[in-house]
Amino acid sequence: MSNPPFSWFPKRLICLSLLLLFALTIPVSPAHALMRETVEKPGQTVYQSRQTLKDENGQTWQIVLFKRVKPDADHDINLRLVGFPGTTHFQHPAPLIVHPEPNSQFQLADAFAQENPGENVGQYLISETFKTSPPNSIWELDLPLREQTDHIKVPYFVLQEWQELLSKN
Repeated sequence: MSNPPFSWFPKRLICLSLLLLFALTIPVSPAHALMRETVEKPGQTVYQSRQTLKDENGQTWQIVLFKRVKPDADHDINLRLVGFPGTTHFQHPAPLIVHPEPNSQFQLADAFAQENPGENVGQYLISETFKTSPPNSIWELDLPLREQTDHIKVPYFVLQEWQELLSKN
């Protein structure tokens, strides 16, 4: 004797419903930004946000915002941009131009104006304007390269992660 058509359907529907009900009861913790925290020595901690973003030409960049918190309440905050070796050549000294909104901009001073660890690395000192600019849009970074200026768009979720890092003490 054969089974009537779709006789398996109610059993599977019950199993799927139970599975869905079980999945909905599992507590899920909220997502947090992935930041690295490194204790360099007692009382001195470095917080880092590392992102990989592409420029307008499709070249990949590693972008690291880092904050060094020292025991004397002095904080070093820098934005480091690393391009592919051999193809990227930063111009030093030259500021990084940041566009937090389409018709506004500010500059970050070149931290490697005197000494450069490599042509493909640029590092810039974080200003008060950087800290207080709203993270609810897309920022554009104008990279000062020897050959040309290149542009990287920084999405809002990266900016929000940066704001969280800047609030660390």
